[in-house]
Amino acid sequence: MRLKQGRFTIDVSRQGRLVTNAIVHRIHYLLPHLSMRAQAIVDALLLSGGDVGTARELAPRIGERNRFALARLLRREGLPPLHSLAAWTRVLTWVDSAERSGCSLCELAFRCKKDPAVCYRTVKRVTGLSWSVLRRHGSRRLIATFVAQCGPHRGPRWWRLTHQTGCHRRN
Repeated sequence: MRLKQGRFTIDVSRQGRLVTNAIVHRIHYLLPHLSMRAQAIVDALLLSGGDVGTARELAPRIGERNRFALARLLRREGLPPLHSLAAWTRVLTWVDSAERSGCSLCELAFRCKKDPAVCYRTVKRVTGLSWSVLRRHGSRRLIATFVAQCGPHRGPRWWRLTHQTGCHRRN
């Protein structure tokens, strides 16, 4: 399967669709400022379970020269670095799958061919919560926490000049 938005194509055939449409639409609704390329990255991560390869591999697929330009794009869009973004989407995928199937994280880890201990540590590192607490909170709260982790959208220079706010205005 190839995710195609505009002229950007990202291969997400590794694991197929892992999250529900409701999750994808909720993230699009809460992050409306994302450019086409940033949205393609987030969608590809969600569709692949957080695995789209390295920044070096991803950059040319979305039209950036190298991984540094990709990092600048993510920072401009208010998104965390690619490795953090991938970890967030992995955790979101696991929570969504657990809500739908009732499986434990251990079982989901075995399905993904990952060590369960690594998955539990990833959940703790990304969210600061244990898996059991995160499961009680649910995916809606996890999405809200993720969106809160995203910084302000800085956009290109022309966007910043036309959308300045009082406390962020540059002279």
